[in-house]
Amino acid sequence: MNAGILSLWGVWDAIYQRCTRLQYVDKGKNIFRIVQLRYRGEVLTTADGQLIRPGDRIIKLHIHNYYLATRFQGITSDTRMGLLLRQYILISLPQLAAYVASLPQAEQIKGIVGTTMLAKGAEQLGFSVSEVPMTLFFRYKSWYLKLMLSLIHPDGFKRVRNQPELVLKRVYMSKDELFRRYLPQAVESGNHE
Repeated sequence: MNAGILSLWGVWDAIYQRCTRLQYVDKGKNIFRIVQLRYRGEVLTTADGQLIRPGDRIIKLHIHNYYLATRFQGITSDTRMGLLLRQYILISLPQLAAYVASLPQAEQIKGIVGTTMLAKGAEQLGFSVSEVPMTLFFRYKSWYLKLMLSLIHPDGFKRVRNQPELVLKRVYMSKDELFRRYLPQAVESGNHE
């Protein structure tokens, strides 16, 4: 990605951040931004057997695409990008767990839910993965995420066109599973306040 496009994206990202309720988990150090809301969608069964139902309070996960784009600048290998993404997620999840645990409404939060095209390997991290209904909203989101990926990836739109497996997925995890897997690490590393 050239520096001009990245600069414009940075301006857009700052405007987007101000216009939404997204909160940084740890600005500049964590790839997640979040918003607390009531879940709307089909009932989800998490890997540890818990149910996330419509109306439950959840943390909606958003990958900070602009942050990733700045980190991936100059990288041309898909393998290297994939390894770096996994590393950023593994660093970010304990911080996310500590952040959720510190929220005043933590007791009421049922789980974390996100939608992504980067769901490969999510189960190994404790997430469940399912299809999303292809409503107008999810069609738009799929188009938008493909646009983001084409901007981040050095092969651009060619990468998106040649990857039919790039399908929007829902990833989710119960709060209990998030804490069981990642909160002890956050406490041990001194990130939990």
